[in-house]
Amino acid sequence: MVHVIDAAPQSAAPALTDTAILDQAVEDVLGLMLGVPVTVADEAVVASAVPPITLTAVIGLAGALSGAYTVLVTAPAAIRMTACLMGMEIDSLDDSVYDGLGEITNMLAGAWKSRIPSLNAACLLSVPTVVTGTQYEVHKRSSAFRLVRSYRFNEHVFTVTIHGETP
Repeated sequence: MVHVIDAAPQSAAPALTDTAILDQAVEDVLGLMLGVPVTVADEAVVASAVPPITLTAVIGLAGALSGAYTVLVTAPAAIRMTACLMGMEIDSLDDSVYDGLGEITNMLAGAWKSRIPSLNAACLLSVPTVVTGTQYEVHKRSSAFRLVRSYRFNEHVFTVTIHGETP
């Protein structure tokens, strides 16, 4: 389990950094909707300069919370997640995997924010963007809070990061 929290601003609801809320959203989306059992993982996925290829899906957050919701996975994990979403076998990275990972990230971000009353109607989500490669970093502006949590499904691990600040 990876759990990093930087101090949230006084005005932010404690729910923003509540891992139980994130865990439930992940379980609902992957466990219930995709039929993939999920557990909290001890290790995190890290984008590296050497293979395997990693993918990062980014959803921007705006309104009551300004920041981003990201999901970092290896290529095999993204393929497996998308195959579960689509209910069909997929054996390589293609546009369907990029779209599928973006949609899964959108569902995860939506499920997370819907559990926090102050964000449900007052926080907008952007269209997902998916970055792929073996040598990249996603740079984020300094944030008032950051929540990082990794999950295991089957033999794969993915890492969710939520960061931002309240206006």
